[in-house]
Amino acid sequence: MSNRESSMSSKFRLENVGKEEDVYASNGEATSGFGPFVLSNEPVQYHFREEDMSLDEAESYIENCLNNLPDETVDELCKKMCAWKDHLLTDSYPDMICPDGLPDAQGRDILRFISVSDIYIYRNPYDQNDPVFGASILAGMEWEYEDGIEMIIKGKEVLEVREFLGYGEYAIWDEGDNE
Repeated sequence: MSNRESSMSSKFRLENVGKEEDVYASNGEATSGFGPFVLSNEPVQYHFREEDMSLDEAESYIENCLNNLPDETVDELCKKMCAWKDHLLTDSYPDMICPDGLPDAQGRDILRFISVSDIYIYRNPYDQNDPVFGASILAGMEWEYEDGIEMIIKGKEVLEVREFLGYGEYAIWDEGDNE
């Protein structure tokens, strides 16, 4: 299964992998690389800390979880994105200028209005042996709202969709998640 010619049989690999500053990492740095994200059908920048996981572990999570979400998970993610969008447009910014179709978009129709830029991958900070990784997926939407969308995923489970708050792994796990 090491045939690099066929994308179906080759292992997922990030491109242009390098180091970047991460003030929350004990060594002050993280690793990032670029690769496709199936949900938005565009390349994104993935970020993770090598003190938490190896490059192989990060690539495996991207390939087997993030780029292989079950239909139910994608539907739940879209439902939560639409509920968040509807709340903002109804309660907070009823006069916001939006592209045609966005205010009425429901279900997977919402996907054509988002642009995923970065995905941060985390290991459970309370249990380094937890095999489940989590991700914070950052996206913009085609409207005048200035804060981005943050989609919080644990394994293949959608936990929350909200404005970007930047809580990292602490948006995914609670201190009690070390059993």
